[in-house]
Amino acid sequence: MLENALPNAVLVTGSAGLVGSAIVRHFSALGSNVHGVDNNERARFFGPDGDVTTTLNALKARCSRYEHHDLDIRDYKGMRSLVDRVRPDLVVHCAAQPSHDLAASMALDDFYVNAAGTVNLLQSIRENTPDTTFVFMSTNKVYGDKPNELEMIETESRWDYADSE
Repeated sequence: MLENALPNAVLVTGSAGLVGSAIVRHFSALGSNVHGVDNNERARFFGPDGDVTTTLNALKARCSRYEHHDLDIRDYKGMRSLVDRVRPDLVVHCAAQPSHDLAASMALDDFYVNAAGTVNLLQSIRENTPDTTFVFMSTNKVYGDKPNELEMIETESRWDYADSE
């Protein structure tokens, strides 16, 4: 993808989640063809409060350039087929089992969604569209609570640790 060029095709995983849906709206409004992958696993992880159906329906209604794919990123063949068909210029990977509180009680689900699902997506891109730009979204929660206790200082160009040890 050329720098500052509008991607023709964008693939967003976790497209009905908080960050993923914002990315869908953004690129759809710019004129990109946006393909979203979301299977509403949040409803299983968090119950009715985690259900993303309302967000998904709003995306379908308001984003004319959005196409939804009810696909699990753990499904390698499905992801590979989708990447091959869509041939995205840009992939923004937001799909995850996002709860660090649930991770210990559902360790295999957590691993297969977060690690294996990411590998499935990366391998699908590598095999089909190796020039695709890949953006991985995550959270500070992957580092646990300790980073929240670290004192930071703002320098001219970035934030840095106050204690260099």
